[in-house]
Amino acid sequence: MVHDIIALLLTSQCAYAFALLLVGNTLLEYYEMSTFEKPKHLVPKGLNLFFTLVFGIGPFFYKRLQHYSFIKRKILFLFIFMGMAVLSFLVYLVLSYFIDLILSYLSI
Repeated sequence: MVHDIIALLLTSQCAYAFALLLVGNTLLEYYEMSTFEKPKHLVPKGLNLFFTLVFGIGPFFYKRLQHYSFIKRKILFLFIFMGMAVLSFLVYLVLSYFIDLILSYLSI
């Protein structure tokens, strides 16, 4: 169960980053419309946390590359996406190892 949630979060981050690579600014604008700028109340803060956990890494890096030209931005983001995919896989392996270790310790 916990493994599935971790895999879902990491996969959704990578999938949204790949969609950003293909579509670009249009998807970034939809992401920015779905989040609140400076929320003061609990519900908008919760929504921002949800969107950041599910989609946040791709738009974060894509915003940082906005001052580059189109081709340079796409190439840089492709390398970021590939690193993100490898890092997500490694994070999943490490977290699943520790979760299995904790669950096996608790079951003894």
